[in-house]
Parts: sequence; structure tokens; C-alpha cells
Amino acid sequence: MNEIAEILQQRAGLGPDQAQEIAKVIVDLIKSKIPPEFQGIAGQFLDGSADSQAGSSALGGLGGLLGAAEGMFGSKG
Repeated sequence: MNEIAEILQQRAGLGPDQAQEIAKVIVDLIKSKIPPEFQGIAGQFLDGSADSQAGSSALGGLGGLLGAAEGMFGSKG
């Protein structure tokens, strides 16, 4: 979740508190869409408690995830 907040600060120019709150909303939304059988693994990855290198290589990192979402919804830049 911290990586999402950092990306929000860099790309959207948000302050640390705003970025943390928005990152929490994003993570909660993603978790709500994941099938129950994958909740544990996804929760570890999204909360940042999984090995960051393993999560990064397995799913392309959160930057890749946010980039894909940005592509789906359009970019401001």
C-alpha cells in the first residue's frame, strides 16, 4: 500500500496523508473484487506484507498495476 501512496504522490502531486487515504481506498476496492480463494495471497501483496521482490516479479509490481489501470481509465498526462 505504501508503494501505491508513493506513486500517487509522484504522479498526482498529492500530499502524504491524502495519498495514504486514497491508497487505502484503492486497496480495499481491489480486495473486494478478488475471489475468496485468493484473498490471503492478494491481501499479503496489496498490504505490502509479502516479499516485495516476489510480488513485484509475479504481478509486474504495483507500478505496472497502476499503469494498467491508468490505461483502462485514461491518463491525465
